[in-house]
Amino acid sequence: MTASPRHATAHLPGGLLGGLLGGLLAAVVVAVVVVAAPASASAAPQNAPACPPVTVKDSTKVALAVFSGTVTAVERQPRTDGLPGAIYAHTVTVHLVYQGNVGTETVQVLTDRNRAACSLGALSVDTEYMFFVTGNGAPWVAAGTSGTRPSNETVAAQVERILGEGQPPVDPAAEEATFTPVDTSEPQSLSRAAAPGAALVLVGLLGLLVVRGLSRRSR
Repeated sequence: MTASPRHATAHLPGGLLGGLLGGLLAAVVVAVVVVAAPASASAAPQNAPACPPVTVKDSTKVALAVFSGTVTAVERQPRTDGLPGAIYAHTVTVHLVYQGNVGTETVQVLTDRNRAACSLGALSVDTEYMFFVTGNGAPWVAAGTSGTRPSNETVAAQVERILGEGQPPVDPAAEEATFTPVDTSEPQSLSRAAAPGAALVLVGLLGLLVVRGLSRRSR
């Protein structure tokens, strides 16, 4: 007569039964972890690659303009290239211009957030930066590899050693230019303008007559 599984399990030693149950539980746990791991990995957000360090010297070689300025406002805009992330438009008050044609005290600088490449993202408001930018100024563009960074005495000294002292974006001499007033009164008539010349001619003629009279008397 064959014993049922229930009765057979009941006759197993306690240690052996515990070992079988422990092994079965461990196998179930491993299977759950293996199945769940790919789903968790795919759901985890991708971080943007870290930007490599760039020296100030290398930054000045690539930049079309270099200037220091404080970010006063940031506006987030959607990307138009289909990539995940965003574009950030910064309003910057320019302090000193070291390179390039920056002729206004306020400029716009664009940065981006891109998960596929290193990027600066949104810059901090009320923070002074040293900008190394490209573009035509309408607006300027600061890429992740541009070297744009918060400005301090060390950064400013490095820039000055390479590019010289910075200048204000607007030349003070141009703002204080003076204009000589132009006389808008009516022009003199021809007779008044010619009067001095006519008087000189008359004096010359009188002198000639006097000389001739004296020469005749001496004869």
